[in-house]
Amino acid sequence: MLDDKDRRIIVIGDIHGMNASLTTLLNKISYDTRRDILIHLGDLVTKAPVEDSLAVLSFMESNQILGVRGNNDQEVLEWRAWMDWIVSQPGGREWLREVDEHWSDYETALEKADTSSSDSRPSLMKKPDWGSKVPNGWKPLGDHYKVARAMSREHYDYLCSLPLVLYAPAGHMFFVHAGLLAADPNRKPTHPKQPLSHWPYTRKRKHDIHAIRKAQELALLSEIPQNRDPWVVQNIRSVRKNGKVTRSSNKGTPFSDLWNEIMGQCSSFYASNAQLESVSRLTGYQESQLARLPCYPSTVVYGHSAGRGLDVKRWSVGLDTGCSYGRRTFSASPWRKVFLPRCFRGTHARLSSPKPSLESSLTRQEKSP
Repeated sequence: MLDDKDRRIIVIGDIHGMNASLTTLLNKISYDTRRDILIHLGDLVTKAPVEDSLAVLSFMESNQILGVRGNNDQEVLEWRAWMDWIVSQPGGREWLREVDEHWSDYETALEKADTSSSDSRPSLMKKPDWGSKVPNGWKPLGDHYKVARAMSREHYDYLCSLPLVLYAPAGHMFFVHAGLLAADPNRKPTHPKQPLSHWPYTRKRKHDIHAIRKAQELALLSEIPQNRDPWVVQNIRSVRKNGKVTRSSNKGTPFSDLWNEIMGQCSSFYASNAQLESVSRLTGYQESQLARLPCYPSTVVYGHSAGRGLDVKRWSVGLDTGCSYGRRTFSASPWRKVFLPRCFRGTHARLSSPKPSLESSLTRQEKSP
């Protein structure tokens, strides 16, 4: 299917339950499930009425749309896993129903350190041991709770099936919700443990450039510790000076800047006919003198950063334009066709070429209550 050159690939950023807007957008671009490949970048739910989030999930699940799991999707999964655990406890199903109706009263009593002061609350809600089963910091009856409570088992299974990263080796692309790092910021780019500091060993090293690139690209996922952390790939926006990842858009350096800085140093960007056999691991003085890295560049396509809008750089494309906040979108790209009609509260890019063959990365986060 993915090798069919006649099929379009359409990538959609954060939808956040905007079902009507998603439908309008897909109609606008004449989306056809038989000839198009649709990929979403996560955050399918919340920030919209529950029924709209469920409608988006139904569309994605029934059509088995490719995509990745966003941080909001993850929170919904965690709530649902917790609910399933509660229901498995004796009396849990009844208590959960009372949470739906009376949690706000119970929470008020908890704040006053008196869980028995209100006789109007049902008996189950008066038991402090039940209230203690809600993890610290979790707030029942919020958007994530409501979606988790209302969604079907099929919706849950679909969200669970979503990987954290989709890798397209033929197109040398990564699709991820928040972002990836091209190098561990705690080491120099030329450090031997950085995957782009040396050509990987392959049996066909001198003859199979595709195999070399694929091995190096897979190493980005497996050898950079931050890229193995589910929280990072679902939440990263910037990297602080001390090398720590942050969700902040205002503190630190945008991860996409760091990604493009490293990819811009790949030697093939300047000389595609570089002699692979002449490059090896570098140490000492050679390391300090290296201006280019022995690698081929790859592209990351991501969402999550609504504050930065449509963010198109040479080796990265950010597709969360904040349409869930009612913002307008715009189009710009010298190397890829991006079609963004005003603001239908769902952002997409049409990847004209190459047509990637998708592989799920090893990173898939399972939740146990």
